[in-house]
Amino acid sequence: MEAIEKIKAKSKDEQLEMARSPETTEEDLAILAQVGNHRVRKALASRTGLSTNTLLAFIKNNYLKLIISERKDLPDEVLQKLVEEDNWVIREKVASHPDLSEDVIIDLANDESDYVRVSLLENQKFDEAFLERMVKSDKRLVRKTFASSSPLPAQVAKGFVDDDYYGTKVALAKNPSVGQDIHEALLKDKQAVVRKAVCQAPSIAPEITKMIGNDENDGVVEEIFKREDLTEKDLDILSSARNWKARALVSKHPNVTEEQLLKLAKDEEKRVKLQLAKRSTIPGKVILELVFGEKQGNNIKKLVLKKDLDSDSLIELSKKGDDYVKKVISKREDLPNEAKAILSEDPNETVRSNLKAS
Repeated sequence: MEAIEKIKAKSKDEQLEMARSPETTEEDLAILAQVGNHRVRKALASRTGLSTNTLLAFIKNNYLKLIISERKDLPDEVLQKLVEEDNWVIREKVASHPDLSEDVIIDLANDESDYVRVSLLENQKFDEAFLERMVKSDKRLVRKTFASSSPLPAQVAKGFVDDDYYGTKVALAKNPSVGQDIHEALLKDKQAVVRKAVCQAPSIAPEITKMIGNDENDGVVEEIFKREDLTEKDLDILSSARNWKARALVSKHPNVTEEQLLKLAKDEEKRVKLQLAKRSTIPGKVILELVFGEKQGNNIKKLVLKKDLDSDSLIELSKKGDDYVKKVISKREDLPNEAKAILSEDPNETVRSNLKAS
């Protein structure tokens, strides 16, 4: 107590000088950590060659704790103490330490903070034997963390495929270092959330794209269309998918080709053609296929005949359209003369009347 009061009585400059002096005892340094201001504590934090007990005394102070957690020369006992801190920023700094014990690594892998776990993965490398043990960890968050480790050995990845926690398999699906075989295995998982995660993988093989398009869960199919890197080849694959939802979403995709649209306009599933008919712009050949292909009802015709139509399409519709088609287009003001001439001779009086009124 007397030593504390003696140091307290010193001026701030004297305390700072003590903190910097190599002659100051570690006992006095620990007292300075309690009573000094930020300048004094900053000087203390930069001192090297201190005992573990002194460092443990330092980190009782929140300011010193934050600074010292950035040091790369901390003994394991201090690191273990810092891992227990409530402040995730401190734990995140510990995760970047170059020489962590296995116990500390596992504690950090089980951390509730995403930032801490990401820092661990970004700053540490794990050997295959260690990762194989982590596959069998009884802590599911630990398994999830190491399923994200990259590069992930193939044998370890296969071990995570059968994990009973969906979070582990989601992390595995998004891991950039896993192969097509892992994606295939995960796409057989019963949980849609796992199959959706495969759609979010950094890269997907064409065979995987095909499997996703054939998935019975619409949510899984919709997930792949959130990707911004779908190629013409991908859209070709998905335009032949078993799930009609995939084919319908191809029709709405901004990069879909006219050839693909023409193929979808002949689709046996009316819901696919209805989605296609809702596009803001549709090539003329595709419009004709949609109109002439609708044998029952007029839902598709109603949608496409409202759109901007080129002259060739209007002429063709005037020639081959049924009564409904001719009644609708005869009201248009943009009919080319050839179309008007054809419709003016139509046997349907309504068509001829509409033409005169327009």
